[in-house]
Amino acid sequence: MNIVPSTALGAKQRMAASGLILGGWVALHMAGNLLFFGPPALINAYGGALQGSPLVWGMRAGLLVLITVHVDAAVRVIRQTRRARGGGYRGPRALGQTSLAARSMAWTGALLVGLLVYHLLHIFGPLHPDYLSGDVHHNLSAGLASPIHALAYGVMAGLTGLHLRHGAVSMLRTLGLVWPRVERGLVVAAVTVAVGFCLPALASLVG
Repeated sequence: MNIVPSTALGAKQRMAASGLILGGWVALHMAGNLLFFGPPALINAYGGALQGSPLVWGMRAGLLVLITVHVDAAVRVIRQTRRARGGGYRGPRALGQTSLAARSMAWTGALLVGLLVYHLLHIFGPLHPDYLSGDVHHNLSAGLASPIHALAYGVMAGLTGLHLRHGAVSMLRTLGLVWPRVERGLVVAAVTVAVGFCLPALASLVG
């Protein structure tokens, strides 16, 4: 017996719940990145604590499960919505009734998955020759000093903010909550996360 809802509402609820947890993780990750602006030993200790934690593999597995649930639910919602509409295209007028963030959720999500892989390859060394094991501050500053890598991080930050902006508001409405002030606060939080991710890249690029 399938106890997991397979309806559009069930998929939206799974997407909202997994998105809430992932959004919290992204915000914490952004806050950790801002340690870059303190003494190098601070972010190095932070990175070392994460890598050395006995829970690290459990956290990674949990994140992988959450991402899988979120992507699976998103694909189901997109398919069900297209079937209900009789196709994925509704014309310029229909598209004009929704925001850019709403229309771009599918492709921003797909790009974010690819950029996440890029981020991991970059931080852990294969994408820049100056990688030093255990020196997070050096790896960030050296890697992001390249205009190409800095631009990629800027794009990732912008997409993250765009995705979070619409996702957070949609999450509340999926759960039946219409709180305009909270929605405005979530939009501000999404912009803050995007700017926070951009700052280390910008600082490294300009020296």
